[in-house]
Amino acid sequence: MTFVSRHWVALATWSVLILLLACLYAASVVSPYRTTFLSGWLLFVFLVALMTYNLRNRLPVFPLRASIDWFQLHVFGGLLTLALVALHIGLRVPNGLFEVTLALLYAACAVSGIVGLILLHVLSRRLAMSGEAVSFERIPIMRERLREKIEDVIERTVSEDHTTIFADFHDRRLAAFLDGPLNYWSHLFDSTRSRRALLTDLESLGRGLGEKERERAEALRALIRAKDDLDYQQTLQGTLKYWLFIHVPVAYSLLILSFVHAIVISVYTTG
Repeated sequence: MTFVSRHWVALATWSVLILLLACLYAASVVSPYRTTFLSGWLLFVFLVALMTYNLRNRLPVFPLRASIDWFQLHVFGGLLTLALVALHIGLRVPNGLFEVTLALLYAACAVSGIVGLILLHVLSRRLAMSGEAVSFERIPIMRERLREKIEDVIERTVSEDHTTIFADFHDRRLAAFLDGPLNYWSHLFDSTRSRRALLTDLESLGRGLGEKERERAEALRALIRAKDDLDYQQTLQGTLKYWLFIHVPVAYSLLILSFVHAIVISVYTTG
């Protein structure tokens, strides 16, 4: 499905669903209780439908249209539940532990979903602008290779150039930098302050170095940039991955508690 066709499908879906909500709202004037009952079950059906997106991602072998189509429906359906919740509870404040818990779970699910949508939009663009994409699973392997290259340059400086200036710099600054991913918050907020500080310290060693040592310093500078780029990739990709560990468990908890709520209300009404 092309972008234009997706746009029209999304517009048609929104129109139908908004029309449905308008009908429910009009019916609430005549029969508030029945509208609350119907909107509650409709909200539960929407929650079940939204969870199918997670199942679709876990079972990609099924030919159930492109993932982007499911994602669009997931986003539109999620936003529409805001209107359904407002229609379902009206201006009433949740009462009792069960209702408060249900309301808090929905709020956490909605907020985490909106935050995730913003992160996806912002971080995906930054990843696309950062250059060649790196597989998230290969980042630790590539980081280890860079560490070995940096240590090899330093060892050759000691053995061939008979100077410990880079070895001292390694012990003072590089050892912690190479130990693993670093500067998570700086990368998340697109700050290069830590990277510039490290490269500035390296450049300060250049005064008084010979030609061969300056070549070593340039090699170290390139490897440090490459390692920092890997940390940047891991920060952005990891944030997009691990955000789901908040949104998905909250969504499942909301679905389970909503089902219990629907059953209790149905039994109470029947009784």
